[in-house]
Amino acid sequence: MKFSILATLGSLALISAAPTVHSVHEKREVNTEKWTKRDVKLTRSATMPMSIGLTQRNLDNGYEYLMDVSHPESANYGQHWSKEKIAETFAPSTETVDAVKAWLTESGIDSKRLSLSKGKNWIKFDITVEEAENLLKTEYSVYTNTETGKDHLACDEYSVPPSIKQHIDFITPTLHFDAIVKTNKKRRDLQGRAIKTKPVSGAHQGDTIVGAPSTIVGPSTEVVPQPAVTFSLANCYTYVTPDCLRALYGIPNGTLSSSSYGIVEYTPQAYRQADLNQFYINLSRQIPSGTAPTVDLIDGAVVQTTTESFALNGESDLDLEYAIALVYPQEVTLYQVGDIVEGASFNNFLDAIDASYCTSDGGDDATEDGIYPDTASGGYKGAANCGTLAAASVISTSYGYNEADLTAAYETRQCNEYMKLGLAGTTFVYSSGDYGVAGNGGQCCTKAKCAGGTYNSGSTGTFNPAFPATCPYITSVGATQIKPSTAVTATNPEEACETVIYSGGGFSNVFSIPSYQASAVATYFSDYKPSYTATQYNNSGTTRGFPDVSANGANYVVAVDETLQLIYGTSASAPTFGSIITLINQQRIAAGKGVVGFINPTLYANTAAFTDIISGGNQGCGTAGFTAVAGWDPVTGLGTPNYAALLAAFMALP
Repeated sequence: MKFSILATLGSLALISAAPTVHSVHEKREVNTEKWTKRDVKLTRSATMPMSIGLTQRNLDNGYEYLMDVSHPESANYGQHWSKEKIAETFAPSTETVDAVKAWLTESGIDSKRLSLSKGKNWIKFDITVEEAENLLKTEYSVYTNTETGKDHLACDEYSVPPSIKQHIDFITPTLHFDAIVKTNKKRRDLQGRAIKTKPVSGAHQGDTIVGAPSTIVGPSTEVVPQPAVTFSLANCYTYVTPDCLRALYGIPNGTLSSSSYGIVEYTPQAYRQADLNQFYINLSRQIPSGTAPTVDLIDGAVVQTTTESFALNGESDLDLEYAIALVYPQEVTLYQVGDIVEGASFNNFLDAIDASYCTSDGGDDATEDGIYPDTASGGYKGAANCGTLAAASVISTSYGYNEADLTAAYETRQCNEYMKLGLAGTTFVYSSGDYGVAGNGGQCCTKAKCAGGTYNSGSTGTFNPAFPATCPYITSVGATQIKPSTAVTATNPEEACETVIYSGGGFSNVFSIPSYQASAVATYFSDYKPSYTATQYNNSGTTRGFPDVSANGANYVVAVDETLQLIYGTSASAPTFGSIITLINQQRIAAGKGVVGFINPTLYANTAAFTDIISGGNQGCGTAGFTAVAGWDPVTGLGTPNYAALLAAFMALP
């Protein structure tokens, strides 16, 4: 909900209650260079929407709950929770709701103005600037985002009574630049991982990339010569196909259709049916022409065909062609998210598959998420999707942010949602990034631990980890490549991808190391700790490392705009790994077992089910980055999957 600093709400009474002792609840520790405070006099009677995120119960127990149903040694492995149990377990207590309401009414805000969400996760109301400053003992200012030009209302700190602190997570708008002072629509575009194609002398220049935080000019496109090339296991080093992946990882042909596999795409990225058909004809002849994903449209999304280019079709074509080819006859669901005007974020997708998430901790952030109905011309005028769609058993996403793009509170809220969906039995797979230790577009941070979220061109600076790749409740997938002149079999190792792209990897600046990963990371730091200083990356050994695993990410043959092209990136490795987990789910279901859900504890407990990658690196930020070594490493994780060994590990579980 947007507001104007000139608007008034005459029906709101000014706070007139007796003064109450307050203490600081949140304070801005870093003055980010992205925001400039303006010398603007705010209208005291201007109104704004305020949201109070109520403290959820049991979040501090969330990790233990998830391990109870996900750890291979747990007696309750696989006994996933119902949505009702999850919502009830984490909903704020009646005591919390009553305490915050009492504070507000005692402060002079009529109870009739208060709206409690269906899940009891937040309290929302309209409030004037003067009321808000009195309520929170703060002073609001207008800040301009130097990248977007948008004006936001925010304060540097705010306070609440000590008796209320335990009942509140955070309040918006305060530190988080949530409230937009003036309407200035800009698409919320996520960074697609499949933005790389191989440069070839004489080929045409690539299109401007759409689907990234900033405009990036793509490299040239290598067109696969036809009909000169006969695809076979003998030339997988040059042309990776579904058959190559089956040989590399021992993946069988699909025979069952009892599980569910979801691929997430963000408008305006869109697949073309003609491309899928061409791919089937050339590389997956067992799939009938016309085979398409089931499409679930979210927040006014469209599978747009008005404009066609590699920039608009490459990501979706890649994800769907390989997902469908590897799990067929299993049906694949495409979650298409966001309208053509405003776009969307991961939060918008999560809203659609979980009604309780729509309103938890204050709901969506207008700075980062699509807010629907969309008031812009041509935007989606319907209500936001909220719990209207079912979550697939495995969901793969080939998009990402820099961890420094977002606040820790925003990332923690979203990461906790992956935890809850893991409790329900969903496996989330995310690509780790394509720029090594650098962030999207090869950018590096200008300050240690990326404080302030400001970047340079990438030739120097601090390593820039990715999100959600650093969330401990998802499986992060890096990229490998086939070694030159190597026979393609399930027993021959690959190396870290250093052709066109570099596997994203490193250590979080936000999330602590999960126990399932602690031993692997400790061994890495004990035996192979890099010489880089703490100014270059978080070398404490106490934070989440990524990726968890890897799969091939180079030389994928993809039909895009009815031309076979080679694509590189963790956009390729993520749906490939997700396909393997989908096939394992099918076998478990056929044996009368349940889906695997959150897989990381089982992966780290079964390192022998992976081919260890011990060569190659992920350079960036003017350094060689990290190096693939024996055991887990922040380049290729545990290594590449051995399907038969992974299947045996999961089939041995209840």
